[in-house]
Amino acid sequence: MEKLIKMGAEANIYLDLWRGIEVVKKVRRPKPYWREELDRKIRRIRTSREAEFITTVKRFGVLTPIIFFVDPFKGEIIMEYINGTRVKDLLREDAEKGYLMLYEAGKALAKMHTHNIIHGDPTTSNFIVRRDRLYFIDFGLAFYSTRLEDKSVDLHLLKQVMKSAHSEHFDKGYQNIVRGYESVYGSIKDLLENIQEIERRGRYAAPD
Repeated sequence: MEKLIKMGAEANIYLDLWRGIEVVKKVRRPKPYWREELDRKIRRIRTSREAEFITTVKRFGVLTPIIFFVDPFKGEIIMEYINGTRVKDLLREDAEKGYLMLYEAGKALAKMHTHNIIHGDPTTSNFIVRRDRLYFIDFGLAFYSTRLEDKSVDLHLLKQVMKSAHSEHFDKGYQNIVRGYESVYGSIKDLLENIQEIERRGRYAAPD
């Protein structure tokens, strides 16, 4: 049944059957420009690390797919298929419900940041709603960090996604993200100021 549903920069994502269960299989592709030994090592580390993050954040109340099987040597993760609606699509179909889910996304991101986990790619394509519950997917770029800068960049990335992909929903959508984040994290004055600094740096960066 294996069906390719997404070809990412580092991995292919398949819809498949595993022991009679509909699953998602993520397979990291070899990099032809790396030495074979180095490539195997990096794929092994990144596969194990991603599976670890997907599992770890559950302890903080962040919903993610169940991991069924990991083969670091093949760069393969088999996980639960979250058959739902991306927040990216939900904002077009039911904006009010989309805003509620963005509030939940802000809360989930803050829960991760409270435990010094940076998602790395918090976009509306990586938030899935199933039965009114929000799931985070794709932890391929996740890492640990205590730095305010890294947490700011994570939230800033989501802000930029809202501006570029959902401009008509930006004001209320981003406000809900911030409100959800604050409800968990507490005061985020320093974080918001740092996001403004990131935007100033981007605005005035000299061209190459």
